[in-house]
Amino acid sequence: MTATQDEKTGTLRSLPAQARRLERSADGYAPIGDYGFLSDCRSSALVASDGSIDWLCWPRFDSPSVFAKILDADEGGAFAVTPTAPYTVERSYVPRTNVLETTFYTASGVVRVSDWLHTGARQAICRLVECLEGEVELAVVCDPRPSYALAGEAVWEERLGYLVCQTDGGNQLILDGMEAPRETVALAAGERKTVSLGWNRPGPSDLFAARERAIRFWQDWANDVVVPDGVSAEIAAHVARSALTLKGLQYEPSGAFVAAATTSLPEEIGGTRNWDYRYSWLRDSTFTLYALRAVGKMDEAQSWLDWVNEIAFAEDSLDLQIVYGIDGSPDLAEAELSHLAGHRGSRPVRVGNGAADQRQLDVYGELADSIWLARCKSGMPLHRTRWELVKRLAERTIAEWQLPDEGIWEVRGGARHFVYSKVMCWVALDRALRLARKDGYTDAPLERWRAERDAIKADVMAHGYDEQLGAFTQAYGSGTLDAANLLLAQVGFVSRRDRRFVSTVRAVQRDLTRNGLVDRYRRDATRDGCDHGEGTFTICTFWLCLALQQIGAREEALALFEQTLAHANDLGLLSEELSPDGEQLGNFPQAFTHIALIVCAFALSESAAVEKPLRLDSAAA
Repeated sequence: MTATQDEKTGTLRSLPAQARRLERSADGYAPIGDYGFLSDCRSSALVASDGSIDWLCWPRFDSPSVFAKILDADEGGAFAVTPTAPYTVERSYVPRTNVLETTFYTASGVVRVSDWLHTGARQAICRLVECLEGEVELAVVCDPRPSYALAGEAVWEERLGYLVCQTDGGNQLILDGMEAPRETVALAAGERKTVSLGWNRPGPSDLFAARERAIRFWQDWANDVVVPDGVSAEIAAHVARSALTLKGLQYEPSGAFVAAATTSLPEEIGGTRNWDYRYSWLRDSTFTLYALRAVGKMDEAQSWLDWVNEIAFAEDSLDLQIVYGIDGSPDLAEAELSHLAGHRGSRPVRVGNGAADQRQLDVYGELADSIWLARCKSGMPLHRTRWELVKRLAERTIAEWQLPDEGIWEVRGGARHFVYSKVMCWVALDRALRLARKDGYTDAPLERWRAERDAIKADVMAHGYDEQLGAFTQAYGSGTLDAANLLLAQVGFVSRRDRRFVSTVRAVQRDLTRNGLVDRYRRDATRDGCDHGEGTFTICTFWLCLALQQIGAREEALALFEQTLAHANDLGLLSEELSPDGEQLGNFPQAFTHIALIVCAFALSESAAVEKPLRLDSAAA
């Protein structure tokens, strides 16, 4: 514990050792890794540790922002509850929830702010302020800038005791608990203040009861989350937090998962690699289901697969995109918001995502593998409509596996014959064959599927492994590494002790890391079509942990895993990337990252309880 002196009494007030103060940059930005994450499974918000809500989109994850200070500190808008006097702060979630508690310690008193997104039918951001000790003065400022700040400052009018602001499209923001959008409030020990901002309806009338409902909502979901045996309490806590984060990134009305809660948070400060991740990538979602199954959650998997089936048969799966809007919309036209400054000057700010138009062959295998794992876990025969989807995936794989593609990393420098994409085409046919055999389906050209699957493997072994490099390569003839190939044993393409896989793992560890953290590839050897640099990819570092475990280097894997976890913020949240010195970069929080954390934790547990497609014998199908 540390202490601060009470200005009135001269006594020392005890402070938790982890209490700190957020230092925003000179131009007003909080670090990406500083934020807490709120969700109602329809939309999300990010709260800085100084009590400022700097990001909120309504009514959906992919809707235009209401607050976007994280992308423009001057014009983006925020909703702040902050002591006026110097303070330190500590934060935590209410156990097994996404209800955030931020405690401010000042020289005169202690105040706690509880933040959550209302989980009922109406949508509202709810803020409950309680003075725990002494007296604290707070500045409360609600400054929405709807439609990505295009509408300018909000114009409020009083109606029936509320403050109301009109937004584009005839929608309204309704502020309750404030007489003006900017107030200074003094609270003494035992006093409370409640504030809510609602979308088209006022927030709940009783925030104390609403907080309890929100806690029950999340705890009811989280109470049966399975954590791995034989790991430290800290690792188990990271798994539980990651599971809650993944659930918070699901759009419950459709079952779709978003890749992250944000758009355009930079992969390098000041750089141009700024993308919109508020959509549902089939690849990311299949990995999400793998992680949720590991923690014992199957309902999310089934609802997502139903969503995919609906999309596939609405459009014909032979034209299945790699990413959709969370309502299944295929139109994700990419555009730039030139009026926003970008996080710490990182421009452009983008909405939409042009990757929707790319060919990414690995998606077929990831989707087929997800269906296979769901079938094995449920114990129920594959439904005919889902089998029809599998057949169409297999046929599309056969039609396209020999073509170049943009690959898992969505490069914009031209299509290539990526090794990982070819391997996942093998997976697509392998799982289709397994599903056919498991449930007795014979209405497909199984011999042709088997021959094509075996041809893919032969092709990869002939053209995708470089003896001089001692590794599977990024693309045929590239002579360079790709961290995605760390998954080749995980998907069962090669044995975990195959000399070529072992040497690939060691090559990545030796030549594709910075300060122990893994790059996805070498930028100087990859035509990715983008300027500027990027951080290390946290999912790739976790993949290296997993691969090290698979080749028998458990102690190395555990040490790297713990080193990577140390870069999570005080709430256990992680973004897409880390700089070599550990600063969080990219969109936040990132589903991919938390997925890999869960999978690694189970792989490193004494029981290794995670499902393992990696031991599949291709000859058996």
